[in-house]
Amino acid sequence: MAPDPRPDAPRGVNALLGRLGWPDPERWWQHWQDRGGLSLERDRWTVPVDDAWIASLALPLLTRVEQAHAADVPTLIGVSALPGCGKTTLCSWIKQAADSLGWSVEQLSLDDFYWPAEELERSMAGNPWRVPRALPGSHDLNGMERSLQTWLQGGCLQAPRFDKSLRGGRGDRCGSVTSKPRVVLLEGWFLGVVAGEHHEDVLQQPLTPAERQWRPKAMRSLSEYASIWTLLDELWHLRIDSVQASARWKRQQLTTQLDNTGVMFAENDLSDFNRMVEAALPSSCLNSISGAAVIVDLTSDRSIREVRLR
Repeated sequence: MAPDPRPDAPRGVNALLGRLGWPDPERWWQHWQDRGGLSLERDRWTVPVDDAWIASLALPLLTRVEQAHAADVPTLIGVSALPGCGKTTLCSWIKQAADSLGWSVEQLSLDDFYWPAEELERSMAGNPWRVPRALPGSHDLNGMERSLQTWLQGGCLQAPRFDKSLRGGRGDRCGSVTSKPRVVLLEGWFLGVVAGEHHEDVLQQPLTPAERQWRPKAMRSLSEYASIWTLLDELWHLRIDSVQASARWKRQQLTTQLDNTGVMFAENDLSDFNRMVEAALPSSCLNSISGAAVIVDLTSDRSIREVRLR
């Protein structure tokens, strides 16, 4: 079989490879050609994905996982992105590819640590967007920290799983995972975001009085996540300029969810969710995560514009 040609690399990708220990991009590309290249676990992608996304994001992140796995110490890598950007699909593929290569990797989401149904309802009661989850405050932070700390200190990783299709789409916990991986990928839409690191909003519609009243509560809740963020060994941020792109991609994601589970998001529920993403937290703190080591700037069609390093 002829080798895959490497797609053109966006600005910054080769610098990222250098940081990952591969100063020669062609040697790096051959390294992955020997392991399947663009065809590596290709059927594990749950949505169509183009070669450039694999070559410039998925394989570099898998390279970071390979590096961490070789170090033989527990490593927690975060992936932060607004809803619809593809973070869950990306991390799921990383897990599948790592399994095929014999690496010990687990995938978790902030979503897995949502409160059980009754407490989740209490935590979200009265929010102006009527969303059943997703806001800061909807997660069991003590349980999350215990789970991650136990694993980082050499124990097993024990974590709940959350099924968004249960309770008519409101979601509930469903089972758990127990494993002892070397690497954990943790993803979430406000992962790594720090309360207080924000300036002006860029909103299509101004905050309503109810939204202005709720936002301080969201920011206070967000500040309680700081101890979780400190556990991250590295954070990758998939960043977009426009929340409208996130809304469009979320709609596509929910169409896939409907096909897979039969659970449909009502149109008004989707509008409320998208408005929550836009208004609950200041846009500037979502766009500028100071703890991110790798920033992947995405275009409005979800291709990679540039990779920035810190």
